[in-house]
This record gives sequence, structure tokens and C-alpha cells, in this order.
Amino acid sequence: MEPTNAKSLFHFICGQMDKLDKNEIDVQTAQSQANLAKQANNLLNYELKRAETVVKIDQYNRSSGGSIKLREIEGKSFDSTI
Repeated sequence: MEPTNAKSLFHFICGQMDKLDKNEIDVQTAQSQANLAKQANNLLNYELKRAETVVKIDQYNRSSGGSIKLREIEGKSFDSTI
């Protein structure tokens, strides 16, 4: 299974808890997978916060006539982040 959103990530975590409960995976494997799930959740939260920021910037620009832009650093190579 490839978790791609919060719902599928939750489904994966619940499945791993069931496997742990049935001793199909060991505690170390479950802990490693829990750490990876935590990192995936951090990325989902980052995207949510980024979307909120984009909305706030858009609202500000519309109400003030401003032209603030959020830098797009994910799509740029490491030598250029402007």
C-alpha cells in the first residue's frame, strides 16, 4: 500500500497496529514504521500550512493591492532558491 493522503496513512497505521497485536511484525519494525508515518504526517501538515499561507497572501494582495508572492523552492535546484 502506498499512503498518499491522511486517510490512507491512517489506514496503513491501523493495519500495522493489527499486525503488531497479532505478532506478525516485531516492535522494532513497528517503531521504525511509526517514525516514517510521523515524517509523512509532518509533510501533510507542512502542505496544509503552506496552503493556508497561500490563501492568506492572496487575501492580503486582493485587499491591499499588494503583490506579495510565496517562493516556490521545492521545484528549484539547490543552487537557486529565489
